[in-house]
Amino acid sequence: MIPNTKPIFTMRLLFVLSVLSALLISDTLNAQRAPSKFAVIGYLPEYRLNSIKPDALSGITDLIYFGLVPNKDGRLAEPPIPRAALIKLQSIKQQAHCRLLLSVGGWDRSKGFAELTSSALARQLFIRNLVRYCRLNGFHGIDYDWEHPKTKIELTNYVKLIKETSNACHPHSMIVTAAQAAWQNLGKDAYQAVDRVHLMTYDHDFPHATYDKSTKDVERVIAWGCAPEKLTLGIPFYGRDKDRKARTYAEITANQPVDSTTDMIAGFAFNGQATVAKKVRYAAEQKLAGVMIWELGQDSSRTELGLLEVIRKQVKSAATGK
Repeated sequence: MIPNTKPIFTMRLLFVLSVLSALLISDTLNAQRAPSKFAVIGYLPEYRLNSIKPDALSGITDLIYFGLVPNKDGRLAEPPIPRAALIKLQSIKQQAHCRLLLSVGGWDRSKGFAELTSSALARQLFIRNLVRYCRLNGFHGIDYDWEHPKTKIELTNYVKLIKETSNACHPHSMIVTAAQAAWQNLGKDAYQAVDRVHLMTYDHDFPHATYDKSTKDVERVIAWGCAPEKLTLGIPFYGRDKDRKARTYAEITANQPVDSTTDMIAGFAFNGQATVAKKVRYAAEQKLAGVMIWELGQDSSRTELGLLEVIRKQVKSAATGK
């Protein structure tokens, strides 16, 4: 009697197909998460949203909406973002053909992080609420900006938040990024868990964001264990004077004769067009993930002075070799 091998064959075939399907899905998810080109990331605070024109953001690959305040109990504000703002963000996303990320924290918005991250239950509730909200409202990822953990315990808890958020986001093809001060080492576990690190290569001593200071910041963080392909170089669209007073690039250059090499006006040090171009070229040559901008609403509306336009041209030049 010849045994019936069809059920066994069918089961084996189904098993092979299921494995192949899982691999294909995994590859697809990884491809969706991973940046396919040099990233140009721009932060946009909620107080700039109504003044920004979507067609002015051509060339941005990732728009980060700034920024939610973390609550210590893990709950989100109700609503986290006003409906009108969500509609405007979706319009920008469609017109600029960019991904949309939601930022949590920031300067003067980070007080809730310490207590939130100290509780495993609060972290899980927060992550669950945040991921669900992002998925329902068209966000492609989450950006954390804790400024700054003050103790080793706080830093350890922050890394837990990053890793747990990554575990929750990646199955849904969402990315997790972290803004980092140039002096702060997040640690290899955090660098491994995040998809990108947005390095704040500015706010140093006067002048606050020179080319040399920025490249040293990049070298330092890479030495700490961050892969170059995960690291973005921060470019400020603002300047500071010796007293650390800040003004936007648009304010500094308003009604001023400015050429591309100008990096100082009326005591305010900033990144002019030539410096911005040089930084973009450096990021491309070092095979970094890209550049990050703080923040888009600070750029000049004068076409001949625009910094984002310089970035667009440099990225195109790096891609085409022209």
